[in-house]
Amino acid sequence: MRYAVVNFAYGRGPYLRTVELALALNAAREGRRQERLGIIVPWVYGEDQRRVMLEEFAQHDIKHPGEILLDATLGAILKRVFYGESDYETALKSFVTEGADASRDAQMYLAGQLAVQNLSGESNAVPGSDIVLQLARSPRVDFGISPRYDVTFAHISEILEHVLGESSEMVKVDRNLVREAIPMLRVLEEKAKFVGLAEPGTFSYLEGRMRRYRTERAIPPTITPPAPNDDPLDVGIFVTVTGIPGLERLFQEAKALGMHLYTNDPDAVPGGERMLPHVVPNPAILFQFARAGWGSVWLSQLSGTPLVVPDFDPADDPEILYNNRCIEVLGLGIVWRGESLQELISDSDALRPGIRARNEELRRRFGMLDGNRYAAAIIANSAGHASVGMIPVEKRRGGS
Repeated sequence: MRYAVVNFAYGRGPYLRTVELALALNAAREGRRQERLGIIVPWVYGEDQRRVMLEEFAQHDIKHPGEILLDATLGAILKRVFYGESDYETALKSFVTEGADASRDAQMYLAGQLAVQNLSGESNAVPGSDIVLQLARSPRVDFGISPRYDVTFAHISEILEHVLGESSEMVKVDRNLVREAIPMLRVLEEKAKFVGLAEPGTFSYLEGRMRRYRTERAIPPTITPPAPNDDPLDVGIFVTVTGIPGLERLFQEAKALGMHLYTNDPDAVPGGERMLPHVVPNPAILFQFARAGWGSVWLSQLSGTPLVVPDFDPADDPEILYNNRCIEVLGLGIVWRGESLQELISDSDALRPGIRARNEELRRRFGMLDGNRYAAAIIANSAGHASVGMIPVEKRRGGS
């Protein structure tokens, strides 16, 4: 068996999105009568990551058992430069000071025998020489595996270039670190054979943004479009927990108005009922409350359920600052700045027609809303395979 390895940034969404892309590529390969690839996933977040992946990919694992493989050694290497338990500045410093060593260690490890586990916990060994390609999403570590195909929401170097124009009160990160990180990130970004830049993405609100790399191409949102959901639910809101502090007032107001709270993590949401995010499209969900990562933004957008996000914390990843600006300018959601729950319900409900119109525009532009399937066909064509279906050529800026 041959393998693809996925390489991603920190957080839950990036590892889910890269695995979804790998599965879409396998579907494209299968349609061409090509062998499916095993999918090696850095195991960064321990049993929580395995649990989430089992929830998301359980049906796939039944159909193709053992295709998705977790690698704890590779995960530990990535974690050395990831943002998570510390503030963003500390994480950026780790990238600047340890990124080269992490890349070297990853490349040495990938040149040998890999110790992996399937989602059921069974161990195996995989020769690194059997890895034939890399799928990445805003990588921080250079795996040295070629070809590499990137699918993302923004170039991280571009985000940091914008930070240089912000006040220190708006974004609290050492500008010298930012200046050191930018060329390191550019070197990483330039190694991709293809960069699928999702629309909407971090800088979609900027008029006249120019393509940064010749390999860059616009694609639809890189999340599997959510299926309709008509489960019998009480009217309420869905809270996607990714470490958002300061929501106690919102929870209290929801209870006072008789609103039901649904959440992926009831330990962090007092009184919340545990549900998976697949219920977000349900008509009973008035809005999703989440940090403005693109997995949450696209889930709300493609389900037609408005998004409410907390205001930007100056010590947070500056990507979130620009994501917040984007969703406000494009009418995809609301930044919560202390408004009452009733105001949020009214204001978010007014966004629904515009969200539907944007989804229809994306469908006309790309022919589909599934950016992973769209990108997988491009990657398969780039790899020299025959065409899979009719993938329309993107007609607007950034896609030629």
